[in-house]
Amino acid sequence: MTIITSLQNPRVKAATHLRDRRQREKQQRILVDGARELCRALDAGVRMVEVFVCEELCDSSSNRQLLASLGGCGAEILHVNRPVFEKLAFGHRAEGVLGVAEMPQPTLDDVVMGENPLVAVLEGVEKPGNVGAVLRSADGAGLSALIVADPATDLYNPNAIRASLGTIFTVPRAVLPAAKHSPGCGGKS
Repeated sequence: MTIITSLQNPRVKAATHLRDRRQREKQQRILVDGARELCRALDAGVRMVEVFVCEELCDSSSNRQLLASLGGCGAEILHVNRPVFEKLAFGHRAEGVLGVAEMPQPTLDDVVMGENPLVAVLEGVEKPGNVGAVLRSADGAGLSALIVADPATDLYNPNAIRASLGTIFTVPRAVLPAAKHSPGCGGKS
């Protein structure tokens, strides 16, 4: 097993660039940091491209179960040392596993709702942690869907993914631009 020890490794650098919204949009990839978040992403069918693993930090049973299941996900498993993982990890909660995934592109057409749906709509939310908290609440309340209108932050900011505890991948969701109002169509002229 080869272990990446260089902070200058091109794959490590490409992954750390995904903290930036422009880079996520350019690469069409996202960071999924944490065992719970990775499990939920995989269960939801999110395609992992690569997974960085720091064995030294994978000391929980959930991490070991995740590591055992990664072989079948199709992602390349890249082993890294602790300093490299700490560079990759988002925030101070280093669990030893971090995935790079293809960016999901949910649309309103993908949201399937049954009879009497309960839908939450967020408009113009700026803080990614708040988006994640609403996703967690939507999951806990059993909402049919979450619609994010005119987002000031992107849905796949690493902080939104972390704050959602991975429910960002399980709650039906769509991102829509806000409707523009023109004079004479219900707005004041």
